[in-house]
Amino acid sequence: MESTKMDVCAQTDIGLKRKRNEDSLLVVDNLATDPRLGSLFVVADGMGGHPAGDLASRLACDALKDAYFRSISLKERFALFLRPGQTLLARLELAVRAAQKRLCKYEITHRKCKGFGTTLSALVIAHKWAIICHVGDSRIYRLRDGELVQLTVDDTLVQEMVREGDMELEEAKTSPYRHVLTQALGGGFDLVHTRIEPVRHGDTYLLSTDGLHDLVSHERIKELLGSSKVASICPMLIEAALARGGKDNVTVIVVRIR
Repeated sequence: MESTKMDVCAQTDIGLKRKRNEDSLLVVDNLATDPRLGSLFVVADGMGGHPAGDLASRLACDALKDAYFRSISLKERFALFLRPGQTLLARLELAVRAAQKRLCKYEITHRKCKGFGTTLSALVIAHKWAIICHVGDSRIYRLRDGELVQLTVDDTLVQEMVREGDMELEEAKTSPYRHVLTQALGGGFDLVHTRIEPVRHGDTYLLSTDGLHDLVSHERIKELLGSSKVASICPMLIEAALARGGKDNVTVIVVRIR
């Protein structure tokens, strides 16, 4: 099967206020793996204020990679031929749940890590599909024809309040409770948010931790993603977050479909 051509950049920064970087990122292109499984992009943000947040985000990325790129069974080979997008979506969701199990197992055998956790946002580009699995408040955006759309839903208390009509969206943007997570890996979750959509030529996808989108406006992110050179976008996004105070770690991955 023909692989989707894309340009990619990725970068993480400790920011200006934190003593350590609790973010992790993962980029696995399909040239180094089975092309049937596509390319995998992940950002994870270890929960601030919890022990070993940096370890949690790294373990989650490693576990997700191991589970997603496990060998393909005969049954999956047939399913990939018939329904490649839906088959890979199911595979990615199982990989997220495998990452949860690894974190829980690690916590049991390492007491110093009790209570650790992380967000996780994963994107697979394969067979002309964009496949998303997500838990937490890191985000995945898509820029298409000049319109920037957030493809993930924040698992936060204020987002839940907005959804239920108890808080206005503008109020939620400045609420002191906007970073209170309702679910995360390690801490436990009820739902893995999933999404699948066909990709188009020129689509640009952004994966980011909240160190970016909590400081840099939607309009500014859209402007920077429109840059003609993908390699320059990640440094510009990082600089934009630092210029706004850099109060958190910031991690970004940009993927543009050619």
